Amino acid sequence: MTITVTQLNNYIRGLIDMDGVLGDLTVAGEVTNVKRYGSGYYFSLKDETAAINCFCYNADQALVQGNIVVAEGSLSYFVKNGSISMFVKRLTATKNTGDAYLRFLELKEKLQKEGLFDEDRKQPVPSFCQKVGIVTSQTGAVIVDITNVALRRQPFCNLYLYPVKVQGDGADVEIAQGINYFAKTDVDAIIVGRGGGSNEDLSVFNSEIIVRAIANCPKPVVSAVGHGVDYTLCDFVADKRAVTPSEAAEFVTTDANVIKRHIKSLLNKQYSKIEHQLEFDTHFVVNFQKRILSQLTYRVESTKLSVKHTIQNISANLQNAFVRRQMQLDAVTSKLSGVNPINILKRGYAFVELGGAPVKSTNQLQIGDNLTIHIADGDVSATVTDKESK
Repeated sequence: MTITVTQLNNYIRGLIDMDGVLGDLTVAGEVTNVKRYGSGYYFSLKDETAAINCFCYNADQALVQGNIVVAEGSLSYFVKNGSISMFVKRLTATKNTGDAYLRFLELKEKLQKEGLFDEDRKQPVPSFCQKVGIVTSQTGAVIVDITNVALRRQPFCNLYLYPVKVQGDGADVEIAQGINYFAKTDVDAIIVGRGGGSNEDLSVFNSEIIVRAIANCPKPVVSAVGHGVDYTLCDFVADKRAVTPSEAAEFVTTDANVIKRHIKSLLNKQYSKIEHQLEFDTHFVVNFQKRILSQLTYRVESTKLSVKHTIQNISANLQNAFVRRQMQLDAVTSKLSGVNPINILKRGYAFVELGGAPVKSTNQLQIGDNLTIHIADGDVSATVTDKESK
Protein backbone atom coordinates (compact mmCIF):
# COMPACT_ATOMS: atom_id res chain seq x y z
CA MET A 1 0.00 0.00 0.00
CA THR A 2 1.28 3.44 -0.92
CA ILE A 3 0.17 6.49 1.10
CA THR A 4 0.99 10.19 1.02
CA VAL A 5 3.23 11.98 3.51
CA THR A 6 0.20 13.78 4.97
CA GLN A 7 -1.59 10.47 5.51
CA LEU A 8 1.48 9.05 7.23
CA ASN A 9 1.88 12.07 9.52
CA ASN A 10 -1.84 12.07 10.39
CA TYR A 11 -1.55 8.39 11.28
CA ILE A 12 1.45 9.06 13.55
CA ARG A 13 -0.37 11.95 15.24
CA GLY A 14 -3.36 9.69 15.83
CA LEU A 15 -1.14 7.09 17.50
CA ILE A 16 0.37 9.74 19.80
CA ASP A 17 -3.00 11.31 20.62
CA MET A 18 -4.42 7.90 21.59
CA ASP A 19 -1.45 7.02 23.81
CA GLY A 20 -2.40 7.76 27.42
CA VAL A 21 1.21 7.92 28.62
CA LEU A 22 2.25 10.50 26.05
CA GLY A 23 -0.77 12.65 26.88
CA ASP A 24 0.25 13.13 30.53
CA LEU A 25 4.03 13.26 31.00
CA THR A 26 6.39 14.41 33.71
CA VAL A 27 9.93 14.87 32.41
CA ALA A 28 13.04 16.05 34.26
CA GLY A 29 15.93 17.65 32.41
CA GLU A 30 18.34 20.55 31.98
CA VAL A 31 17.08 23.71 30.31
CA THR A 32 18.99 24.77 27.21
CA ASN A 33 18.48 26.79 23.98
CA VAL A 34 16.04 29.17 25.69
CA LYS A 35 14.18 31.62 23.43
CA ARG A 36 11.58 34.08 24.73
CA TYR A 37 8.43 34.50 22.66
CA GLY A 38 5.94 36.94 24.19
CA SER A 39 4.90 35.50 27.53
CA GLY A 40 6.08 32.05 26.59
CA TYR A 41 9.34 30.20 25.95
CA TYR A 42 10.75 27.88 23.37
CA PHE A 43 13.50 25.72 24.85
CA SER A 44 14.97 22.25 25.03
CA LEU A 45 15.22 19.73 27.84
CA LYS A 46 18.30 17.52 27.75
CA ASP A 47 20.15 14.90 29.71
CA GLU A 48 23.47 13.17 29.08
CA THR A 49 22.46 11.53 25.81
CA ALA A 50 19.29 13.13 24.40
CA ALA A 51 17.20 16.29 24.08
CA ILE A 52 13.63 17.23 23.18
CA ASN A 53 12.12 20.52 21.99
CA CYS A 54 9.57 22.12 24.29
CA PHE A 55 7.29 25.13 24.37
CA CYS A 56 5.49 26.75 27.29
CA TYR A 57 3.05 29.59 26.69
CA ASN A 58 2.54 30.75 30.26
CA ALA A 59 5.59 30.08 32.42
CA ASP A 60 5.23 30.90 36.11
CA GLN A 61 8.93 31.74 36.38
CA ALA A 62 11.69 32.92 34.10
CA LEU A 63 13.63 30.11 32.46
CA VAL A 64 17.40 30.21 33.03
CA GLN A 65 19.87 28.35 30.86
CA GLY A 66 21.29 25.43 32.83
CA ASN A 67 18.48 25.08 35.34
CA ILE A 68 17.31 21.57 36.18
CA VAL A 69 13.52 21.47 35.97
CA VAL A 70 10.58 19.10 36.03
CA ALA A 71 8.19 19.67 33.11
CA GLU A 72 4.60 18.43 33.09
CA GLY A 73 2.66 18.23 29.84
CA SER A 74 2.03 16.15 26.71
CA LEU A 75 3.63 15.33 23.39
CA SER A 76 2.47 17.13 20.27
CA TYR A 77 3.12 15.92 16.74
CA PHE A 78 3.15 18.55 14.01
CA VAL A 79 1.79 17.11 10.79
CA LYS A 80 3.20 19.88 8.59
CA ASN A 81 6.88 19.19 9.28
CA GLY A 82 6.73 15.79 10.98
CA SER A 83 8.30 16.96 14.26
CA ILE A 84 7.61 16.10 17.87
CA SER A 85 7.64 18.66 20.70
CA MET A 86 6.50 18.66 24.30
CA PHE A 87 3.78 21.09 25.24
CA VAL A 88 4.65 22.08 28.81
CA LYS A 89 1.77 23.08 31.11
CA ARG A 90 3.83 23.40 34.30
CA LEU A 91 7.51 23.86 35.18
CA THR A 92 9.15 23.24 38.54
CA ALA A 93 12.80 24.08 39.27
CA THR A 94 14.56 21.31 41.20
CA LYS A 95 18.17 22.48 41.18
CA ASN A 96 19.16 26.06 40.50
CA THR A 97 22.39 26.35 38.56
CA GLY A 98 21.74 29.91 37.52
CA ASP A 99 24.74 31.24 39.45
CA ALA A 100 27.12 29.01 37.47
CA TYR A 101 25.52 30.17 34.26
CA LEU A 102 25.95 33.82 35.25
CA ARG A 103 29.64 33.19 35.92
CA PHE A 104 29.82 31.61 32.48
CA LEU A 105 28.28 34.73 30.93
CA GLU A 106 30.64 37.04 32.81
CA LEU A 107 33.72 35.15 31.65
CA LYS A 108 32.34 34.98 28.12
CA GLU A 109 31.80 38.76 28.07
CA LYS A 110 35.31 39.37 29.41
CA LEU A 111 36.98 37.16 26.81
CA GLN A 112 34.77 38.52 24.07
CA LYS A 113 35.86 42.08 24.84
CA GLU A 114 39.46 40.94 24.49
CA GLY A 115 38.62 39.83 20.95
CA LEU A 116 39.26 36.13 21.55
CA PHE A 117 35.99 35.16 19.84
CA ASP A 118 36.39 37.47 16.83
CA GLU A 119 35.98 35.73 13.49
CA ASP A 120 38.80 37.65 11.83
CA ARG A 121 41.41 36.07 14.15
CA LYS A 122 40.32 32.52 13.37
CA GLN A 123 42.35 30.35 11.04
CA PRO A 124 40.97 28.24 8.19
CA VAL A 125 40.96 24.55 9.04
CA PRO A 126 42.66 22.37 6.38
CA SER A 127 40.36 19.73 4.94
CA PHE A 128 43.21 17.46 3.85
CA CYS A 129 45.30 17.05 7.00
CA GLN A 130 48.16 14.57 6.99
CA LYS A 131 48.66 14.80 10.76
CA VAL A 132 45.95 15.51 13.34
CA GLY A 133 46.46 16.01 17.07
CA ILE A 134 43.58 14.92 19.33
CA VAL A 135 43.13 16.13 22.91
CA THR A 136 40.53 13.96 24.63
CA SER A 137 40.05 10.98 26.90
CA GLN A 138 41.95 7.80 26.08
CA THR A 139 38.77 5.83 26.71
CA GLY A 140 35.26 6.47 25.54
CA ALA A 141 33.47 6.95 22.26
CA VAL A 142 35.12 10.23 21.20
CA ILE A 143 38.52 8.86 20.19
CA VAL A 144 36.85 5.80 18.63
CA ASP A 145 34.46 7.93 16.55
CA ILE A 146 37.22 10.29 15.40
CA THR A 147 39.53 7.41 14.49
CA ASN A 148 36.85 5.44 12.64
CA VAL A 149 35.61 8.41 10.61
CA ALA A 150 39.04 9.89 9.83
CA LEU A 151 40.63 6.62 8.73
CA ARG A 152 37.57 5.55 6.77
CA ARG A 153 37.57 8.81 4.84
CA GLN A 154 41.34 9.28 4.58
CA PRO A 155 43.26 6.07 5.41
CA PHE A 156 46.64 7.78 5.05
CA CYS A 157 45.86 10.34 7.79
CA ASN A 158 48.05 10.08 10.93
CA LEU A 159 46.24 10.58 14.26
CA TYR A 160 48.07 11.48 17.47
CA LEU A 161 46.31 11.28 20.84
CA TYR A 162 47.22 13.37 23.90
CA PRO A 163 45.16 11.58 26.60
CA VAL A 164 43.53 13.85 29.20
CA LYS A 165 40.75 13.89 31.74
CA VAL A 166 37.68 15.63 30.30
CA GLN A 167 36.00 16.46 33.62
CA GLY A 168 36.88 16.77 37.26
CA ASP A 169 39.73 18.44 39.14
CA GLY A 170 42.78 19.26 37.04
CA ALA A 171 41.08 18.38 33.74
CA ASP A 172 41.36 21.96 32.45
CA VAL A 173 45.12 22.02 33.09
CA GLU A 174 45.64 18.70 31.28
CA ILE A 175 43.58 19.84 28.30
CA ALA A 176 45.48 23.13 28.05
CA GLN A 177 48.79 21.21 28.27
CA GLY A 178 47.66 18.96 25.44
CA ILE A 179 46.84 21.95 23.23
CA ASN A 180 50.19 23.59 24.05
CA TYR A 181 52.01 20.33 23.28
CA PHE A 182 50.54 19.99 19.79
CA ALA A 183 51.10 23.71 19.15
CA LYS A 184 54.85 22.96 19.05
CA THR A 185 54.58 19.94 16.71
CA ASP A 186 54.04 19.64 12.94
CA VAL A 187 50.39 18.58 13.11
CA ASP A 188 48.10 20.25 10.58
CA ALA A 189 45.18 20.69 12.99
CA ILE A 190 44.07 19.90 16.55
CA ILE A 191 40.75 18.45 17.73
CA VAL A 192 39.66 19.14 21.30
CA GLY A 193 36.67 17.03 22.26
CA ARG A 194 34.51 15.03 24.60
CA GLY A 195 31.09 13.42 24.48
CA GLY A 196 27.79 14.85 25.67
CA GLY A 197 26.80 15.50 29.26
CA SER A 198 25.25 17.95 31.63
CA ASN A 199 26.37 21.54 32.00
CA GLU A 200 28.43 20.50 35.00
CA ASP A 201 30.12 17.74 32.99
CA LEU A 202 31.00 20.18 30.20
CA SER A 203 31.91 23.09 32.49
CA VAL A 204 35.64 22.28 32.32
CA PHE A 205 35.60 23.49 28.69
CA ASN A 206 34.51 26.90 29.94
CA SER A 207 37.85 27.20 31.75
CA GLU A 208 39.80 30.37 30.97
CA ILE A 209 43.07 28.45 30.78
CA ILE A 210 41.72 26.27 27.92
CA VAL A 211 40.24 29.25 26.09
CA ARG A 212 43.55 31.11 26.17
CA ALA A 213 45.50 28.01 25.13
CA ILE A 214 43.29 27.70 22.05
CA ALA A 215 43.48 31.45 21.33
CA ASN A 216 47.30 31.38 21.47
CA CYS A 217 47.66 28.16 19.46
CA PRO A 218 49.30 28.67 16.03
CA LYS A 219 47.59 25.51 14.75
CA PRO A 220 43.93 25.44 13.65
CA VAL A 221 41.74 24.08 16.46
CA VAL A 222 38.41 22.28 16.05
CA SER A 223 36.12 22.11 19.09
CA ALA A 224 33.97 18.98 19.38
CA VAL A 225 32.49 19.27 22.87
CA GLY A 226 29.10 17.80 23.76
CA HIS A 227 26.25 17.68 21.27
CA GLY A 228 24.64 20.20 18.96
CA VAL A 229 22.59 21.81 21.73
CA ASP A 230 25.67 22.30 23.94
CA TYR A 231 27.86 25.39 23.77
CA THR A 232 31.03 26.05 25.73
CA LEU A 233 33.60 28.84 25.60
CA CYS A 234 35.86 26.35 23.85
CA ASP A 235 33.37 26.41 20.94
CA PHE A 236 33.46 30.22 20.71
CA VAL A 237 37.26 30.54 20.64
CA ALA A 238 38.01 27.56 18.41
CA ASP A 239 38.68 28.11 14.72
CA LYS A 240 35.79 25.78 13.92
CA ARG A 241 33.03 24.14 15.96
CA ALA A 242 31.84 20.60 15.27
CA VAL A 243 28.49 19.33 16.48
CA THR A 244 29.97 15.89 17.11
CA PRO A 245 33.45 14.32 17.21
CA SER A 246 32.61 12.52 13.98
CA GLU A 247 31.91 15.85 12.29
CA ALA A 248 35.24 17.16 13.60
CA ALA A 249 36.98 14.22 11.91
CA GLU A 250 35.15 15.09 8.69
CA PHE A 251 36.33 18.71 8.89
CA VAL A 252 40.03 17.77 8.91
CA THR A 253 39.89 15.00 6.32
CA THR A 254 38.74 14.51 2.76
CA ASP A 255 36.86 11.47 1.54
CA ALA A 256 39.46 9.43 -0.34
CA ASN A 257 36.73 8.01 -2.57
CA VAL A 258 35.82 11.55 -3.63
CA ILE A 259 39.48 12.23 -4.36
CA LYS A 260 39.73 8.99 -6.34
CA ARG A 261 36.62 9.85 -8.33
CA HIS A 262 37.95 13.35 -8.95
CA ILE A 263 41.34 12.03 -10.06
CA LYS A 264 39.63 9.39 -12.21
CA SER A 265 37.48 12.10 -13.76
CA LEU A 266 40.56 14.22 -14.48
CA LEU A 267 42.37 11.21 -15.95
CA ASN A 268 39.36 10.36 -18.10
CA LYS A 269 39.23 13.94 -19.35
CA GLN A 270 42.95 13.90 -20.10
CA TYR A 271 42.62 10.49 -21.77
CA SER A 272 39.74 11.83 -23.86
CA LYS A 273 41.82 14.88 -24.81
CA ILE A 274 44.83 12.72 -25.68
CA GLU A 275 42.65 10.31 -27.65
CA HIS A 276 41.05 13.21 -29.50
CA GLN A 277 44.45 14.79 -30.14
CA LEU A 278 45.86 11.44 -31.29
CA GLU A 279 42.92 10.98 -33.65
CA PHE A 280 43.41 14.52 -34.95
CA ASP A 281 47.17 14.01 -35.36
CA THR A 282 46.63 10.66 -37.10
CA HIS A 283 44.15 12.26 -39.47
CA PHE A 284 46.62 15.11 -40.07
CA VAL A 285 49.52 12.70 -40.72
CA VAL A 286 47.41 10.59 -43.10
CA ASN A 287 46.33 13.69 -45.02
CA PHE A 288 49.89 15.00 -44.97
CA GLN A 289 51.14 11.68 -46.37
CA LYS A 290 48.50 11.81 -49.05
CA ARG A 291 49.50 15.36 -49.96
CA ILE A 292 53.20 14.42 -50.04
CA LEU A 293 52.45 11.32 -52.14
CA SER A 294 50.27 13.38 -54.46
CA GLN A 295 52.97 16.03 -54.78
CA LEU A 296 55.68 13.38 -55.34
CA THR A 297 53.53 11.67 -57.96
CA TYR A 298 52.91 15.00 -59.63
CA ARG A 299 56.63 15.85 -59.45
CA VAL A 300 57.62 12.42 -60.85
CA GLU A 301 55.08 12.62 -63.65
CA SER A 302 56.05 16.21 -64.35
CA THR A 303 59.75 15.28 -64.34
CA LYS A 304 59.09 12.26 -66.56
CA LEU A 305 57.15 14.46 -68.97
CA SER A 306 59.91 17.08 -68.88
CA VAL A 307 62.61 14.43 -69.47
CA LYS A 308 60.52 12.95 -72.29
CA HIS A 309 60.15 16.36 -73.89
CA THR A 310 63.87 17.01 -73.40
CA ILE A 311 64.75 13.64 -74.97
CA GLN A 312 62.36 14.34 -77.83
CA ASN A 313 63.91 17.77 -78.30
CA ILE A 314 67.42 16.29 -78.16
CA SER A 315 66.38 13.55 -80.58
CA ALA A 316 64.83 16.10 -82.94
CA ASN A 317 67.87 18.30 -82.66
CA LEU A 318 70.16 15.32 -83.30
CA GLN A 319 68.02 14.28 -86.24
CA ASN A 320 68.13 17.80 -87.63
CA ALA A 321 71.87 17.95 -87.04
CA PHE A 322 72.27 14.54 -88.66
CA VAL A 323 70.28 15.68 -91.70
CA ARG A 324 72.32 18.88 -91.94
CA ARG A 325 75.55 16.94 -91.59
CA GLN A 326 74.32 14.38 -94.14
CA MET A 327 73.52 17.15 -96.56
CA GLN A 328 76.89 18.73 -95.92
CA LEU A 329 78.53 15.30 -96.40
CA ASP A 330 76.61 14.73 -99.59
CA ALA A 331 77.72 18.13 -100.86
CA VAL A 332 81.34 17.43 -99.97
CA THR A 333 81.06 13.92 -101.40
CA SER A 334 79.63 15.37 -104.59
CA LYS A 335 82.49 17.82 -104.77
CA LEU A 336 85.03 15.11 -104.02
CA SER A 337 83.41 12.87 -106.58
CA GLY A 338 83.77 15.59 -109.16
CA VAL A 339 87.54 15.79 -108.67
CA ASN A 340 88.10 12.07 -108.10
CA PRO A 341 90.77 10.97 -110.68
CA ILE A 342 89.01 7.70 -111.19
CA ASN A 343 85.82 9.46 -112.18
CA ILE A 344 87.85 11.70 -114.49
CA LEU A 345 89.46 8.64 -116.04
CA LYS A 346 86.01 7.15 -116.53
CA ARG A 347 85.24 10.08 -118.76
CA GLY A 348 88.07 9.00 -121.18
CA TYR A 349 91.00 10.72 -119.62
CA ALA A 350 94.28 8.98 -118.72
CA PHE A 351 96.97 9.59 -116.12
CA VAL A 352 100.60 9.20 -117.21
CA GLU A 353 103.51 8.47 -114.89
CA LEU A 354 107.20 8.31 -115.51
CA GLY A 355 109.08 6.42 -112.91
CA GLY A 356 106.17 6.86 -110.49
CA ALA A 357 105.99 10.61 -111.01
CA PRO A 358 103.12 12.22 -112.89
CA VAL A 359 103.89 13.57 -116.31
CA LYS A 360 102.69 17.15 -116.51
CA SER A 361 104.80 18.42 -119.47
CA THR A 362 106.42 17.06 -122.59
CA ASN A 363 109.56 18.60 -121.37
CA GLN A 364 109.76 15.78 -118.83
CA LEU A 365 109.91 13.11 -121.53
CA GLN A 366 112.67 11.78 -123.69
CA ILE A 367 112.38 9.52 -126.68
CA GLY A 368 112.57 5.97 -125.49
CA ASP A 369 111.16 6.66 -121.93
CA ASN A 370 108.93 3.90 -120.56
CA LEU A 371 105.62 5.30 -119.35
CA THR A 372 102.78 3.92 -117.30
CA ILE A 373 99.39 5.05 -118.47
CA HIS A 374 96.52 4.75 -116.05
CA ILE A 375 93.02 4.47 -117.51
CA ALA A 376 89.69 3.77 -115.86
CA ASP A 377 89.83 0.02 -115.95
CA GLY A 378 93.60 -0.60 -115.77
CA ASP A 379 97.19 0.39 -116.62
CA VAL A 380 99.06 0.39 -119.93
CA SER A 381 102.84 0.45 -120.49
CA ALA A 382 104.13 2.56 -123.40
CA THR A 383 107.42 3.81 -124.81
CA VAL A 384 107.92 7.37 -126.05
CA THR A 385 108.69 7.29 -129.74
CA ASP A 386 107.99 10.85 -130.50
CA LYS A 387 106.97 14.06 -128.66
CA GLU A 388 105.61 17.45 -129.71
CA SER A 389 105.29 20.49 -127.53
CA LYS A 390 102.27 22.84 -127.85
